[in-house]
Amino acid sequence: MSPSVARNCQLITPRAQRWLQECRQARVLHLFDTACNLVDEHGRVLSLVSPRVSPGPFALVLEGDRRLRLDRAAAVRVDRQAQRLYLGQAALNYGAARCWQPRPDWPALRCARPAWATLPALPAQIAQLLHQLLDDICADDLSGVREAARGLAGRGIGLTPTGDDVLMGVLYGLWVWKPERPLLEAIVRSAAPHTTTLSAAFLRAAAEGEAGYAWHRLVGGDAGAIADILAIGHSSGREAWAAFVTTWTRLAGE
Repeated sequence: MSPSVARNCQLITPRAQRWLQECRQARVLHLFDTACNLVDEHGRVLSLVSPRVSPGPFALVLEGDRRLRLDRAAAVRVDRQAQRLYLGQAALNYGAARCWQPRPDWPALRCARPAWATLPALPAQIAQLLHQLLDDICADDLSGVREAARGLAGRGIGLTPTGDDVLMGVLYGLWVWKPERPLLEAIVRSAAPHTTTLSAAFLRAAAEGEAGYAWHRLVGGDAGAIADILAIGHSSGREAWAAFVTTWTRLAGE
C-alpha cells in the first residue's frame, strides 16, 4: 500500500483517539493477519483490526476486508494535522472514523440474570486466588485485594495469561455490583506492572469498565453473547467468563 493510496478507518475508541493524539514514538508489538498491536513509549497499546475482528477498548477498525499486509519492522508515525497513521509504506486515515464507546451499561445487568452456561473450570491455584480475592473484596480489605491481584497477575501463558483473564472477569463483575474506584484501582495498579504489555492494557481498560463488543451484547440481552465471549482467544473468554460469573454470584448475594 502506498501512502498516496491511504486506507480509511471506520471506527475508533476514545482510548485509541488519545493514543494517536499523544503518541510520540511507537513500534509494532504484535502482527497477525487481521490485527496489529502497536505500543507507544508509555506502554499504551493501539490495536489496528480488520472489520472481521470485534472492536475492543483501544481499537482502530479499518474499512474493507483485506488483509492488513503490514511489516513488523515498519516505522510508525502519526501525522496529527492530516489525521493519518503511517506504518512504513502503509497509510491509514482515521479522521472520519466513527467513535465507539467501549463501556457498556454494566448496572443494567442487575435487572436481568443471564442464562449461565456451565462454567469452565479454572486451574486449582487460579481458582484459589480468585476466591481469596473475592473474600477480600467482600471484606473491603484493600491490602488483601492488592496481594491477591498480584498473585494472579501474569500467572499462566499467552499474550493475556490466565490470571489476567480472571482479573478482567472480576473487574467486569465489580462494574455490575460494586463499581468502587478504590477497589478497581487496587486491582489494576497491583496487577498491571507484573504482566505482559497487552494484558496490562486490557486490565487498565477493564478497570474503566471498557470491554469488547461481545460483552456489550451480553449487557444488551443478546442470547448469543455468552457463546461469543467463551470463544474469545484460545481460552481468554472462558477464563474471564468463569471469573465474571463467580464474582456475580458472590457480590449479588452481599
